[in-house]
Amino acid sequence: MVEVFEARLRKIGNSLGILVPSNIIEGLGFHKGDVIHVAIPPSGTIKRNEILLELTGIDKKKTSFKREKEDRY
Repeated sequence: MVEVFEARLRKIGNSLGILVPSNIIEGLGFHKGDVIHVAIPPSGTIKRNEILLELTGIDKKKTSFKREKEDRY
């Protein structure tokens, strides 16, 4: 099942993140630590698309992300 909702980016530590509404989390049976897939639709401007690709780690020129503390989700 696909759930579509609008979310505002928020500052979380040194990162940006979104909050997923609890009714969606509970309805789909997700729990802390579960991996979910998030799709970000392309925007109308090339610059914004480049920023979105960089933020989501899809930019092939970037090195892969490594967590400092592996025990955190």
